[in-house]
Amino acid sequence: MLLFNRLVVTTGDMPAIMPLVQEIVSIANGAGNPLQAWAGGNGYVAGSIGFSAAYESLAARAEAGTRLVAAKGLWEVYRKMREHTVSMEPDTILNYVRGGSLGTAIPVGTVVQQNTFQLAQGADFMATLKWANEFADLNKALTGVDGSILYTIYGVLGGVGFLTGYPNMAAVDAARAKMTPEWMAKFLEGSKFGMAGSGMQRTLTKIA
Repeated sequence: MLLFNRLVVTTGDMPAIMPLVQEIVSIANGAGNPLQAWAGGNGYVAGSIGFSAAYESLAARAEAGTRLVAAKGLWEVYRKMREHTVSMEPDTILNYVRGGSLGTAIPVGTVVQQNTFQLAQGADFMATLKWANEFADLNKALTGVDGSILYTIYGVLGGVGFLTGYPNMAAVDAARAKMTPEWMAKFLEGSKFGMAGSGMQRTLTKIA
């Protein structure tokens, strides 16, 4: 399973931007694209909006993309969105090796915590995935929350991500309270696989 991501940094004028985000998602969903929208929170530039969609394959995304670019109203709302856009990051596509879900059933208000890093030069990729799965197992045992593991296949290569989902920020706090020294030791063990200074922890909240 693959995850498409697009990050847009906006002016942050949510009364003007939110109807456009909802319209983009509605048009995409109507064209068979399982698009979801997220507001960047902790760790993001203020005004960040993320768009994501999961697909079974590149072919499935290409087929859905063909329908999307022909969808009525898409380019009009894109032009309106551009008026509120400060910058955009290159699109990325990531490959799930653990977890993931198709469709748009994730409830609005869901918080996703992202832990990401770039592989260090010469890092053992298979050993990295082994550590990531061990960390995910420990995280689930201690907090009750399973995580997804992904790596980049398009965009800046060498990216590895660990995602965990929560119903709200209070649930994030509850999970953090269960993160023992054993959890932290296992988490920090991953630093030997990552490029120095590339590690990030951020949160997103689903808005559409």
